[in-house]
Amino acid sequence: MKVPGNRKERWGFGPAFFFVIASVNANTALAVEMFGRFETQLVSEPEPIKTTLSDWGSEFDSGSRQWAISHAEAGFREQGIEVSVFTRALADLRMNSEAVSFYGRIARKEPLNEGERIPVALRVNGFSGSGIRSGYRHNEESWTISGGISVFKTRHLMSGTLDGEFVAAAENDYDFSADVDYVYYRDVIFDRPDVEKASGIGWAFDIAASWQPMEKLDLNFRAEDLFSRIRWKDAPFTLAQANTDNKSFDDDGYAVFAPTISGTEGYRDTFYQDLDPRFYGTAQWQEGSWLTVVHAQYQFGYGLYGAGFGRALADGTRILASYWPELDSIQLELTRGKWQAMVSADALEWSSVRAVSLGLSYNY
Repeated sequence: MKVPGNRKERWGFGPAFFFVIASVNANTALAVEMFGRFETQLVSEPEPIKTTLSDWGSEFDSGSRQWAISHAEAGFREQGIEVSVFTRALADLRMNSEAVSFYGRIARKEPLNEGERIPVALRVNGFSGSGIRSGYRHNEESWTISGGISVFKTRHLMSGTLDGEFVAAAENDYDFSADVDYVYYRDVIFDRPDVEKASGIGWAFDIAASWQPMEKLDLNFRAEDLFSRIRWKDAPFTLAQANTDNKSFDDDGYAVFAPTISGTEGYRDTFYQDLDPRFYGTAQWQEGSWLTVVHAQYQFGYGLYGAGFGRALADGTRILASYWPELDSIQLELTRGKWQAMVSADALEWSSVRAVSLGLSYNY
């Protein structure tokens, strides 16, 4: 291991963008198809998203998952060859539901049941980055298939585990112990000072396919982050045992959650971060001007399903409304020409929203 020095960063989103623009010359402009997309999804089972962003954990009640995904991409396609630039971010937090409920009671200073023992298992994985994608799309009369490879520069590393236990010592007091092993761009658990941020290079594969086996039926499938991995240099890490042996109490006499550590802090010369693949699928049936649709989504070890209906208008516009029971969300979609827009949420008031998705794409 070594302490990172000053490194010059010479590669970024800007040069890649101008590379794409410069590749479209006047002689081929008419044959070039532009495409792009923006997608984001925020899900917080334990508490509203607004609370998580401002005061994480203070309203934890149930559930075990939080995640955030965003992706913005723009590029061109010529004779099936695709080149695009993109920026993206991902955060995946998994907790056991017992720990979520207990931590929420602590945060709200609610009475605890003396002697209660609560296991804690937390997993986190996240990063942000930007880069370039190269791919190929092949079209036939009733089907289309495409695939690509992405290379991207990364930042905001966060990956690791925390395994331990809460023990309620009294109505207003508790003990906590855990083994911690994680790498990060910022130490959110123990507030380690003067952390040098790591940089990384990642790669990922993607495939997509659409098929119309009969006039009334359309099938679509997409897989992202296949065989995806990020190689980080000089990654800050903590490998330690955490406990509340040196605890303090607030003015109300309630124990304050401020664990201390004993262990090792340093920098890992090389750290490999693996990303879970994500899968999306839809099946759409049209009967006259009426549409029915079924959605399926699998990511972060979690399956989601939705179903809905809609209508095709005379000008080709399609409007769909779907319900996702796992997220208790309503999704609205509008397709017109090469444009497609989507919005989904489980509540109308921002202070109550726990699941929200937005999407806009052109010729994607």
